[in-house]
Amino acid sequence: MKEALKEEIGVWKENLKAVIYVLVLDISASIAQIYKQGINSKWSIVGVVSVFLISVLYAFVWRKLTKLINLLKEVEDG
Repeated sequence: MKEALKEEIGVWKENLKAVIYVLVLDISASIAQIYKQGINSKWSIVGVVSVFLISVLYAFVWRKLTKLINLLKEVEDG
């Protein structure tokens, strides 16, 4: 059971890293688009909205990872 939980935690850690990479890329692209086109272009607005949506996704992945870590602690404690 412990090994399966550790493997799943590893998978979710990789998912969290991927979400962080996408978030950083989206923030960078959004800032560049706002600088180039202004805040009123449709791609700037889409970029800002997608930053919010990716942040929500980050929160969901973080919660899942936290629950798995707590479950692993309970299993290790007996």
